[in-house]
Amino acid sequence: MDFGRVSRFGGAIIHWPLPLPPRKFDIAISCDGKDWQTIYQAQRAMGPFTHVPTRGAEARHFRVSFDHAEVAALGDLRLRPDSFSRSMNDFIHSVAADFPRGFFPRYWHREQSYWTPVGSPLGRRRALINEEGMVETDEAGFSLEPFLTLGGVLITWDDVVTAVSLPDDGAPFPEVTWTTDGIVLKVMPWVDGEADSLVLHVTYQVVNSTGKELSLAIAARPYQVNPPWQAFRNLGGHSPIHTILCEEMEMIVEGHRVIPDRVPDTHGCACFDEDGVLESLARGCMPPHTTVTDHEGLASGAMTWTLPDGEEPFEVTVSVPFFEKIAALRPDARITALVRWRDVLAPVKWDVPASARQAVACFRTGTAHILINRDGPAIQPGPRRYTRSWVRDCVIMGEALAKAQLPKPLREFIAWYAPFQRDDGFVPAVVDRDGVDWIVEHDSHGQLLWGIHESYPNCSDHDSLVPLWDHVRKAAEYIISLRETRKHPDYQKGEFSAFYGLLPESASHEGYLAHHVHSYWDDFWGIRGLQAAAKIADCIDYHEYGIHWKIESERFRHDVLRSLDKVIKERKIDYIPGSVEWADFDPTATANAINQLDFGDCLPAGPMHKMFETYLEGFRKKHCGEVPWVNYTAYEIRIIGAFVRMKKRDEAHELLKFFLSDRRPLHWNQWPEISWRDPLS
Repeated sequence: MDFGRVSRFGGAIIHWPLPLPPRKFDIAISCDGKDWQTIYQAQRAMGPFTHVPTRGAEARHFRVSFDHAEVAALGDLRLRPDSFSRSMNDFIHSVAADFPRGFFPRYWHREQSYWTPVGSPLGRRRALINEEGMVETDEAGFSLEPFLTLGGVLITWDDVVTAVSLPDDGAPFPEVTWTTDGIVLKVMPWVDGEADSLVLHVTYQVVNSTGKELSLAIAARPYQVNPPWQAFRNLGGHSPIHTILCEEMEMIVEGHRVIPDRVPDTHGCACFDEDGVLESLARGCMPPHTTVTDHEGLASGAMTWTLPDGEEPFEVTVSVPFFEKIAALRPDARITALVRWRDVLAPVKWDVPASARQAVACFRTGTAHILINRDGPAIQPGPRRYTRSWVRDCVIMGEALAKAQLPKPLREFIAWYAPFQRDDGFVPAVVDRDGVDWIVEHDSHGQLLWGIHESYPNCSDHDSLVPLWDHVRKAAEYIISLRETRKHPDYQKGEFSAFYGLLPESASHEGYLAHHVHSYWDDFWGIRGLQAAAKIADCIDYHEYGIHWKIESERFRHDVLRSLDKVIKERKIDYIPGSVEWADFDPTATANAINQLDFGDCLPAGPMHKMFETYLEGFRKKHCGEVPWVNYTAYEIRIIGAFVRMKKRDEAHELLKFFLSDRRPLHWNQWPEISWRDPLS
């Protein structure tokens, strides 16, 4: 084909005349008709069309060459813009748009699908399951998806009613249920094992009362549960599958074993050229291959079982070891794993009315998620995008575990994290697998000190605190040295006097990344850090340090309150500001100072109460429909505790009732960091 001029394009869609047998062909492009570059090769193209990614190609001439003349026919060819295949995720979005809904995971249609983690109390590795029953087998790994075939018709997540659930007590055993006429499918993932023998299991339970023969397919597909818009490193969207090998009792997917506890009736795998394994399932058959190699990383495979009609449930459990070791699957393994979780979450006993049981279940689920998301001693805020250890988040989560009678994770975290401290006492804000991120966030120094104290809140273990002493001393003295930089004459009067005695500018808040500011959040943590250091010093008989740091914490508190009063007066505001420079309205940060750090009794009472009255007024207007809104952050849940501390229990219950009603999804006891008004956005 000659376009008449050099054109730029990001891909092509070839529509084939039907019927045609499988086609082997290659595509080459040229600017002059003489020098040709092969840009795509297909070994066994099937289906009504072929999507070709070209990623920024420029050419005048476009050539399709077939191995066999009998299949050398085109219906039409359409060039697509750069956006068609700018990245592999963009390409899959483009492909999904040409297939029926349900053939691809929901997020490829640019709709949100909520997910939840699946793991062990040991942490280390974890899977995800989304609302449609798709299970991501490991971080950035491929996923297992269920499909049903009834009377030659493929049934996907888009053809059924889906529901999610957890046990009533909040134990982290999520389930997804598909319901359609005469069919109920349950997807039940769980993890068991120890250390290097952790294994993901997914039990599929089907009840078929249609009076017809039903087929269950479990497909391994090159997609993560985590959507592309949550990209980080290799996370989000595409998960390359280059090779699949199907054997009698397992599939080897990109080197990972997928082991069912029942021999499948059929199995097979396909390349992207063949439109993947789903094209065959939709035609009521299985690809003929037992092994494939796909250079684009878009291979897929499936195992199927034929289910008789009847009220008795059919079950098959598929196991995917996280490491090389795997123990034999016992009949009671799932119940044993559930009992183990309940034992871990059992130490805190609750005596509450029925109206509070949902909140208690959320407490247990949240506790479990903290344990699941750990990577060894590293506490992490999330299982995918947030697999980093911010000392801020980790000491707060660790303290929550300690209050749940699980103090060991916080102690292990502190022992792991403290050695990353610099010799001058600076505590890094975040550490991950790439090492230390030295971004300046001055809340981190106080948080480490507070975390050490919360690890041993009653100074109950003198011998464990002694090895941490150098870290305590250096962090406390570093806080004091930072304050000294804001005490020289330039800060004693005039336009900079509101900075006097505070910690310097930092980025300890997402809103402060572009422009670092003097954040009161840092100061509150610094005061509590010095107070914690003083208690630790007294505990291990360094009384002179204890006296010194207690005096310094009082001076620090005085300077912060003076600064707050000055900013409130000069900026003519009636609330507690988040920072000096911006005098920003940030009730979630102030709520942390009140609830987590117990500053409620010393903050300016009038502005403090007015701040939360203003917040509550806006909250009510948004959620009763009086004013439009787009989203809110789950950090607002902190305000519940602030209202309790301020003896405003009716207001606390009002917020609690709303947030419990707006869990995403409701029965998985969780909230995303940002909740959008449209749950699918």
